[in-house]
Amino acid sequence: MMRTILNVLWQLGLWLIVIPGILGIILVAISRANKRLVAMQNGLWGMILLGGIGVILHELSHLILALLFGHHIDRVALLHIPDRNDPSDNCLGYVNHSFNDHNLYQRCGNFFIGIAPVLGCTLAMTLLTRTLAPQVYNYCLQLFLPTMAPLPVSAGSKWQLIVWLILMVNIAVGGFDLSSADLQNSAHGVTALLLILLGLAAILAWLSNPLMVGQWLSAHLIIAYWALILAIVFNLILWLFLHLIVRR
Repeated sequence: MMRTILNVLWQLGLWLIVIPGILGIILVAISRANKRLVAMQNGLWGMILLGGIGVILHELSHLILALLFGHHIDRVALLHIPDRNDPSDNCLGYVNHSFNDHNLYQRCGNFFIGIAPVLGCTLAMTLLTRTLAPQVYNYCLQLFLPTMAPLPVSAGSKWQLIVWLILMVNIAVGGFDLSSADLQNSAHGVTALLLILLGLAAILAWLSNPLMVGQWLSAHLIIAYWALILAIVFNLILWLFLHLIVRR
């Protein structure tokens, strides 16, 4: 029985943590490079103009997950303009929250609250592409998931594509980069998350078998992995474009 539990735990860890974790690390690294290139070229106001919407989405993702996991919200600034006269004031937004350390659910929530911008911004990019650039959405869908049925599309306007591009650049520049505080917050929830996964593995091992668990997770999470890959590809294209501009 213990071996079955460990096999199920491995399937849960692989599909819920390892694969999305690797994709998330790649995505955050490229986004951080984009943010650095924009700051080098355009300074603070360039960051706000080219990444302000992304910053708002970043903080909004933290806020929504903090509320979902029952945390108390202390202070919020979805977009903050740093004081030039205060060298320590260098953040563009923040969500300060507190939680009950004896509540397993709230402790586990720290993990998801810390990485919330990766989830929220990926979802926003996917929905924006589906809504404003359905041809691009269908092309990417067929490229990575050829078995998925494409969306029925009509010819979109040029303005739709321009709005989509502006929003995508904003999210790519200002949305995905996780601060050291975000990562520390996630680290506080790792132990609680592992305890919950262990309990879930024990239940699933009794109800099913590891192979079926893995097949079910892969079938239902593949679209989420596709969305992360879509975000990585767009961030990578933007990085190449920004790199060419900075080198000129």
